[in-house]
Amino acid sequence: MIKKNVGVIGYGKWGKTIVDELCKISNIQFILRSKDDYKNYTNKVDWIFVLTPNNTHYSITKFFLKKKINVFCEKPLSLKITEAKKLVTLSNSNNVKLYINDIENFKNKKIKVNKLINHIIRTKKDDITSNSLLYRLAYHDFYLLSKYIYLDKIKLIKSKKINKKKLNFEIILKNNQVFNFYYDINRNPAEHIINKTKFHIYNINPIKKMLMSILYKSHTSFKKNNQDALNCIKLITKVKNNI
Repeated sequence: MIKKNVGVIGYGKWGKTIVDELCKISNIQFILRSKDDYKNYTNKVDWIFVLTPNNTHYSITKFFLKKKINVFCEKPLSLKITEAKKLVTLSNSNNVKLYINDIENFKNKKIKVNKLINHIIRTKKDDITSNSLLYRLAYHDFYLLSKYIYLDKIKLIKSKKINKKKLNFEIILKNNQVFNFYYDINRNPAEHIINKTKFHIYNINPIKKMLMSILYKSHTSFKKNNQDALNCIKLITKVKNNI
Protein backbone atom coordinates (compact mmCIF):
# COMPACT_ATOMS: atom_id res chain seq x y z
CA MET A 1 0.00 0.00 0.00
CA ILE A 2 1.37 3.38 -1.01
CA LYS A 3 0.61 5.75 1.83
CA LYS A 4 -1.40 8.88 1.08
CA ASN A 5 0.01 12.30 1.89
CA VAL A 6 -2.32 14.21 4.20
CA GLY A 7 -2.50 17.55 5.95
CA VAL A 8 -4.30 18.20 9.22
CA ILE A 9 -5.98 21.38 10.41
CA GLY A 10 -7.11 21.27 14.02
CA TYR A 11 -5.28 19.65 16.91
CA GLY A 12 -7.63 19.60 19.87
CA LYS A 13 -8.56 16.52 21.92
CA TRP A 14 -10.35 14.78 19.04
CA GLY A 15 -7.82 16.05 16.49
CA LYS A 16 -5.01 14.36 18.42
CA THR A 17 -6.95 11.10 18.43
CA ILE A 18 -7.37 11.23 14.64
CA VAL A 19 -3.71 12.18 14.14
CA ASP A 20 -2.58 9.20 16.24
CA GLU A 21 -4.31 6.89 13.76
CA LEU A 22 -3.31 8.85 10.66
CA CYS A 23 0.35 8.51 11.67
CA LYS A 24 0.05 4.75 11.27
CA ILE A 25 -1.55 4.67 7.83
CA SER A 26 -0.51 7.88 6.03
CA ASN A 27 2.25 10.43 5.63
CA ILE A 28 1.31 13.56 7.56
CA GLN A 29 2.84 16.55 5.82
CA PHE A 30 1.72 19.20 8.31
CA ILE A 31 -0.46 19.82 11.35
CA LEU A 32 -1.95 23.29 11.78
CA ARG A 33 -4.12 24.85 14.45
CA SER A 34 -7.50 26.30 13.48
CA LYS A 35 -6.18 29.88 13.69
CA ASP A 36 -3.06 29.22 11.58
CA ASP A 37 -2.83 30.47 8.00
CA TYR A 38 -3.57 27.36 5.93
CA LYS A 39 -3.71 28.98 2.49
CA ASN A 40 -0.09 28.23 1.63
CA TYR A 41 -0.43 24.52 2.34
CA THR A 42 -1.92 23.15 -0.86
CA ASN A 43 1.01 21.29 -2.36
CA LYS A 44 1.83 17.59 -2.16
CA VAL A 45 -1.23 16.43 -0.21
CA ASP A 46 -3.89 13.98 -1.31
CA TRP A 47 -6.24 14.79 1.57
CA ILE A 48 -6.90 17.56 4.06
CA PHE A 49 -8.41 16.66 7.44
CA VAL A 50 -10.49 19.50 8.87
CA LEU A 51 -10.76 18.88 12.63
CA THR A 52 -11.44 22.45 13.73
CA PRO A 53 -14.42 24.01 15.61
CA ASN A 54 -17.81 23.72 13.90
CA ASN A 55 -18.07 27.35 12.83
CA THR A 56 -14.84 27.10 10.81
CA HIS A 57 -15.68 23.97 8.80
CA TYR A 58 -17.34 25.75 5.89
CA SER A 59 -14.62 28.26 5.02
CA ILE A 60 -11.71 25.82 5.40
CA THR A 61 -13.40 23.00 3.50
CA LYS A 62 -14.50 25.36 0.74
CA PHE A 63 -10.94 26.64 0.28
CA PHE A 64 -9.42 23.18 -0.23
CA LEU A 65 -12.25 21.87 -2.40
CA LYS A 66 -11.71 24.87 -4.67
CA LYS A 67 -8.05 23.83 -4.87
CA LYS A 68 -9.29 20.38 -5.96
CA ILE A 69 -7.98 18.63 -2.86
CA ASN A 70 -9.96 15.84 -1.18
CA VAL A 71 -11.36 16.80 2.23
CA PHE A 72 -12.35 14.88 5.34
CA CYS A 73 -14.40 17.18 7.55
CA GLU A 74 -15.37 16.63 11.15
CA LYS A 75 -19.13 16.74 11.68
CA PRO A 76 -21.12 18.83 11.01
CA LEU A 77 -20.05 19.90 7.54
CA SER A 78 -21.57 23.29 8.33
CA LEU A 79 -24.02 24.76 10.82
CA LYS A 80 -26.14 25.95 7.87
CA ILE A 81 -27.74 23.57 5.38
CA THR A 82 -27.30 26.07 2.54
CA GLU A 83 -23.54 26.12 3.10
CA ALA A 84 -23.33 22.35 3.42
CA LYS A 85 -25.14 21.90 0.11
CA LYS A 86 -22.71 24.30 -1.56
CA LEU A 87 -19.76 22.22 -0.36
CA VAL A 88 -21.24 18.97 -1.65
CA THR A 89 -21.97 20.62 -5.00
CA LEU A 90 -18.46 22.05 -5.12
CA SER A 91 -16.84 18.67 -4.47
CA ASN A 92 -18.88 17.13 -7.27
CA SER A 93 -18.18 19.90 -9.77
CA ASN A 94 -14.44 19.78 -9.03
CA ASN A 95 -14.41 15.98 -9.07
CA VAL A 96 -12.84 15.68 -5.62
CA LYS A 97 -13.89 13.61 -2.64
CA LEU A 98 -15.63 14.97 0.44
CA TYR A 99 -16.26 12.87 3.53
CA ILE A 100 -17.87 13.79 6.85
CA ASN A 101 -17.16 11.88 10.05
CA ASP A 102 -19.59 8.96 10.50
CA ILE A 103 -17.51 6.83 12.84
CA GLU A 104 -20.44 4.96 14.40
CA ASN A 105 -21.05 3.26 11.05
CA PHE A 106 -17.73 1.47 11.47
CA LYS A 107 -18.52 -0.38 14.68
CA ASN A 108 -20.21 -3.18 12.71
CA LYS A 109 -23.47 -2.97 14.66
CA LYS A 110 -26.92 -3.96 13.48
CA ILE A 111 -29.92 -1.99 14.65
CA LYS A 112 -33.34 -3.55 15.05
CA VAL A 113 -35.95 -0.85 14.55
CA ASN A 114 -39.33 -1.39 16.19
CA LYS A 115 -42.58 -0.58 14.42
CA LEU A 116 -43.96 1.38 17.36
CA ILE A 117 -41.47 2.86 19.84
CA ASN A 118 -37.69 3.12 19.57
CA HIS A 119 -35.36 4.28 22.33
CA ILE A 120 -32.06 6.04 21.72
CA ILE A 121 -30.05 6.61 24.90
CA ARG A 122 -26.67 8.17 25.46
CA THR A 123 -25.16 8.97 28.84
CA LYS A 124 -21.69 10.12 29.84
CA LYS A 125 -19.86 12.58 32.06
CA ASP A 126 -18.86 15.52 29.93
CA ASP A 127 -18.40 19.26 30.17
CA ILE A 128 -20.36 20.09 27.02
CA THR A 129 -23.74 21.78 27.33
CA SER A 130 -27.15 21.24 25.78
CA ASN A 131 -26.24 23.73 23.05
CA SER A 132 -23.90 21.16 21.51
CA LEU A 133 -25.74 17.95 22.39
CA LEU A 134 -27.43 17.82 19.02
CA TYR A 135 -24.21 18.23 17.03
CA ARG A 136 -22.00 16.16 19.35
CA LEU A 137 -24.34 13.26 20.08
CA ALA A 138 -27.66 13.28 18.23
CA TYR A 139 -25.86 13.78 14.91
CA HIS A 140 -24.45 10.25 15.13
CA ASP A 141 -27.85 8.75 15.83
CA PHE A 142 -29.43 10.61 12.94
CA TYR A 143 -27.13 9.03 10.36
CA LEU A 144 -27.36 5.63 12.04
CA LEU A 145 -31.13 5.88 11.58
CA SER A 146 -30.98 7.53 8.17
CA LYS A 147 -33.03 4.76 6.56
CA TYR A 148 -35.99 5.70 8.73
CA ILE A 149 -35.91 9.39 9.65
CA TYR A 150 -36.17 12.01 6.91
CA LEU A 151 -37.85 15.40 7.03
CA ASP A 152 -40.69 14.39 4.73
CA LYS A 153 -41.52 11.46 7.04
CA ILE A 154 -41.81 13.53 10.22
CA LYS A 155 -45.25 14.32 11.63
CA LEU A 156 -44.28 15.86 14.95
CA ILE A 157 -41.32 16.63 17.22
CA LYS A 158 -42.03 16.78 20.96
CA SER A 159 -39.60 18.08 23.55
CA LYS A 160 -39.94 16.40 26.94
CA LYS A 161 -37.07 17.51 29.19
CA ILE A 162 -34.25 19.92 28.57
CA ASN A 163 -31.57 21.58 30.69
CA LYS A 164 -27.85 22.30 30.49
CA LYS A 165 -26.88 18.64 30.77
CA LYS A 166 -29.92 16.77 29.52
CA LEU A 167 -31.98 16.61 26.35
CA ASN A 168 -35.03 14.44 25.69
CA PHE A 169 -37.22 14.67 22.59
CA GLU A 170 -39.39 12.49 20.40
CA ILE A 171 -39.56 12.36 16.63
CA ILE A 172 -42.90 10.96 15.54
CA LEU A 173 -43.23 9.86 11.93
CA LYS A 174 -46.32 10.00 9.76
CA ASN A 175 -46.80 6.24 10.21
CA ASN A 176 -46.89 6.91 14.00
CA GLN A 177 -43.52 5.28 14.55
CA VAL A 178 -41.79 6.96 17.51
CA PHE A 179 -38.08 7.59 18.09
CA ASN A 180 -37.37 8.75 21.63
CA PHE A 181 -33.95 10.39 22.06
CA TYR A 182 -32.50 10.75 25.55
CA TYR A 183 -29.12 12.38 26.22
CA ASP A 184 -27.62 12.98 29.65
CA ILE A 185 -24.03 14.20 30.00
CA ASN A 186 -24.11 14.30 33.79
CA ARG A 187 -24.51 10.58 34.34
CA ASN A 188 -22.29 7.52 34.48
CA PRO A 189 -21.76 4.91 33.21
CA ALA A 190 -21.08 5.99 29.65
CA GLU A 191 -23.60 4.29 27.38
CA HIS A 192 -24.80 4.60 23.81
CA ILE A 193 -27.76 2.35 23.03
CA ILE A 194 -30.27 2.20 20.20
CA ASN A 195 -33.02 -0.14 21.33
CA LYS A 196 -30.89 -3.09 22.47
CA THR A 197 -27.83 -2.41 20.33
CA LYS A 198 -24.90 -1.19 22.44
CA PHE A 199 -22.60 1.10 20.49
CA HIS A 200 -20.38 1.76 23.50
CA ILE A 201 -19.19 -1.86 23.43
CA TYR A 202 -17.11 -2.92 20.41
CA ASN A 203 -14.05 -5.04 19.63
CA ILE A 204 -12.60 -3.18 16.66
CA ASN A 205 -10.93 0.16 16.09
CA PRO A 206 -13.64 2.19 14.31
CA ILE A 207 -11.38 5.22 13.80
CA LYS A 208 -8.78 3.20 11.91
CA LYS A 209 -11.46 1.39 9.94
CA MET A 210 -13.10 4.67 8.91
CA LEU A 211 -9.82 6.29 7.89
CA MET A 212 -8.70 3.23 5.92
CA SER A 213 -12.03 3.18 4.11
CA ILE A 214 -11.77 6.86 3.20
CA LEU A 215 -8.16 6.81 2.05
CA TYR A 216 -7.78 3.39 0.46
CA LYS A 217 -11.06 1.56 -0.22
CA SER A 218 -12.53 1.90 -3.70
CA HIS A 219 -16.04 0.83 -2.68
CA THR A 220 -16.58 3.61 -0.13
CA SER A 221 -19.83 5.46 -0.83
CA PHE A 222 -19.00 9.16 -0.68
CA LYS A 223 -22.38 10.00 -2.16
CA LYS A 224 -24.29 8.27 0.67
CA ASN A 225 -22.02 9.85 3.26
CA ASN A 226 -22.73 13.30 1.83
CA GLN A 227 -26.47 12.65 1.69
CA ASP A 228 -26.50 11.47 5.30
CA ALA A 229 -24.51 14.53 6.38
CA LEU A 230 -27.02 16.87 4.74
CA ASN A 231 -29.91 14.96 6.28
CA CYS A 232 -28.35 15.25 9.74
CA ILE A 233 -28.03 19.02 9.46
CA LYS A 234 -31.63 19.29 8.29
CA LEU A 235 -32.86 17.15 11.18
CA ILE A 236 -30.84 19.08 13.76
CA THR A 237 -32.24 22.36 12.45
CA LYS A 238 -35.75 20.93 12.62
CA VAL A 239 -35.29 19.69 16.17
CA LYS A 240 -33.74 22.98 17.32
CA ASN A 241 -36.79 24.82 15.99
CA ASN A 242 -39.12 22.58 18.00
CA ILE A 243 -37.48 22.42 21.41
